[in-house]
Amino acid sequence: MTGINFIDAILSVLVSICMLFTGFMDSGDASSTPEVELVKEDKLVFLDAFASGQGVTTDGEYYYTSGSLTAFGMTSLTKWDADSMEQLVQNDAPIPQDYIDDYGHDHVGGISYYDGKIYAAVEDEAEAMPLVITYDARSLKLVEVYELPNNNLPDGIPWCCVDGENGYLYCSQFNEVNEILAFDLETMEYSHSIKLSEQVVRIQGGEVYDGVLYLSSDIADSNDDKIMTVDVKTGEVNELCTRSLPSLAGNEAEGVTVYPMADGTFIHVLDYDKTVGVYLRHYKLSE
Repeated sequence: MTGINFIDAILSVLVSICMLFTGFMDSGDASSTPEVELVKEDKLVFLDAFASGQGVTTDGEYYYTSGSLTAFGMTSLTKWDADSMEQLVQNDAPIPQDYIDDYGHDHVGGISYYDGKIYAAVEDEAEAMPLVITYDARSLKLVEVYELPNNNLPDGIPWCCVDGENGYLYCSQFNEVNEILAFDLETMEYSHSIKLSEQVVRIQGGEVYDGVLYLSSDIADSNDDKIMTVDVKTGEVNELCTRSLPSLAGNEAEGVTVYPMADGTFIHVLDYDKTVGVYLRHYKLSE
């Protein structure tokens, strides 16, 4: 047995043990307020969980996820078949090495798909130099790096998303969010801010669909997390739903994407269950 095959065998055993363990450790079913209905969920454990613990986006045919383990200097961008959740492509070095060496960039957060590219929010350890990096959606190879001003992003850039219809990329700071920042999609220059009608907290991810910005809000020290909506023209904020996510060790809502799938699901959100790994949960809007 070669060294590579031996490592693969060890990883296979660890994955099997992990899946067996998580089968016993599930702590109950997710529920939500009546505005949405959970249709299905994909459980991701071990290396798959690492590759999908931060952001999610879709083009309707594939899901794309981001993952970061900053304590180990590990980041990932991964492409999955939307029907089978088979892993198709993985980029385990999505941040250019010079940004890692010179500025300490170590975190890939929320991501967004638009026009054949993945847009990713990337942070450095000091949260002083926010980046948006684009990748080719077919290969996940890097296309371009944009350095954003940090004067309105005091705690980094946890997420970004594309509003292709209006030609903007949106992002915000992480906590106590009172405005959404809009950057010109062509030049990535700052354009304007969208003042929110009310403050939103702990934003982990966002996606735009039909003029509405959907935000994943992680409520600190709680397994009840929210999906908020923002009218990108007026800044009007509304709560779409609250999702109750049981976990023995705690739960953290992560990224969200919105896209109407053939099975009726529309909202697709990542949840980090600290007991078992990561779930990708798929919801339809209630009639």
